[in-house]
This record gives sequence, structure tokens and C-alpha cells, in this order.
Amino acid sequence: MRLLALILFTSYILSSVGQVSIGIIGEPTLNLTAVGDEPKSSGDSIRNLKSHDYTIGLGINIRNQIDRYNAITVIPSFLQTNVLLERQNLQFLDVVHPLLPEIRDFSQAAEKKAFLRYRQQYVGIQILYANRLKAKLPDAKFSLEIGGGLAGYYLMKSDVKIRTEAFAINGQYIHTFSDSTGVESRNYLVNLIGTADLNYKLTPNIILLAGLKLGIPLTSTSISEPTLTVFTPGLRVGFRHFL
Repeated sequence: MRLLALILFTSYILSSVGQVSIGIIGEPTLNLTAVGDEPKSSGDSIRNLKSHDYTIGLGINIRNQIDRYNAITVIPSFLQTNVLLERQNLQFLDVVHPLLPEIRDFSQAAEKKAFLRYRQQYVGIQILYANRLKAKLPDAKFSLEIGGGLAGYYLMKSDVKIRTEAFAINGQYIHTFSDSTGVESRNYLVNLIGTADLNYKLTPNIILLAGLKLGIPLTSTSISEPTLTVFTPGLRVGFRHFL
């Protein structure tokens, strides 16, 4: 209800000046994890185990076209970040995660692997400025924009999903835990955002967009040691409809 009230309030404020459009935007995102200093007492090095992963964000695109070249966009949105750790060449009696028992599988048919995906789900808002470039394109229906801004998110849920390959633990290949995951996620996230979009005027009132987005975190994703920080470069695809 609070998110809906925020959307309606934002639409009302933006509609008081300029031309307003509203639409949906999807953001397929690459998750790249940077690892901070590790305590000397740590066992397996997270730095050597981490891998990249993919997520998708969704938002409601509320845009105020101030003039022909400048616009402000507010995007109430959902964001998920993943920290993916991959463990290879696991052996009998190895421990994949503290919440799981030792490996009791005697099979030697294939290399035993485990994938630990630490997931953080947020809701928040992006506030972006965009400038239309004065570039001549072959078709007048196309336009290029660059911009950027800030995003603030609140953590709604965090968990760890563990998938084993070539062996099972307690008869299962997938285990999910929400408590005592081993990574303590920060309750909020602040990102600096850069964007570059190609817009296409499908009809006088409908604009399609496709572009690039770079999310640079100003806060770490976790507060437990070692700290984990997720960078989120990705794509932007969606549409807007003028009100």
C-alpha cells in the first residue's frame, strides 16, 4: 500500500509540470561481486570461490519530460542481487555449508560441485536525470539519451540457495535457508546509476526504449566479514505511454 501511495503521489507531483509518461521497465542485470579484506581465521577463501551471476529487476517508469531535451524519471522498483560461490572437487566428509551435514556420498563417477547463491531482495526507488543528445539519426523516430542519478533500496528478504551437482545431501540436490546463512546482508543499499538509452517513437503516445545501465554501489551488500559488494551492470528495456 505504501508503494502504491508513493507511485500515485509521485505521478501527481510530476504531472504538475512538463509532460508525463508512465510505463514498465525491466533490467536484466549481471552481478559482479567484489570481496573486502578477509579475516585471518577464514577457511576457504571466498575470493577464490566467487563467480558472477544474473538477475532481473522490474520497475514502474514515471517520467516528467521537462522540455525537448531534459527529463526526470522516478522508478519505484524491485531489485535482486546475487552473490554466487562455486565449490569444486568436493570430497567425502567435506562440509558444503555449516547448516548441512558432511558429504556422505561415496560415488566417484563425476566431480562433485556445489553452488551457493546468496540472494538479497530489495524494494526501492530510482531518481534519474536524462539528456537527449542532439545527434542526427537515420530515422527521426529514434533518439539517444544519456543520464544518471541515485537509487535507494530497502532489504525485504535474504537467503541462501544451495545446489549440489553429482551428489545429494539428505537425499536432496537443492537446499534453501533464510536464517544463519553465513552472510549478513545490509538492511539498505544505495547505488550511483549511469544510463544510456535508445528511444523509439512507436506511436505519438508510446515510446519503446532499450539501453545500458551501470549500477555502482555506494554501500556494501553485506556487513559480515569479509564484506561483499555487488556491482550491477545490465540492460534496460521497456516502454512509456504519455498521459
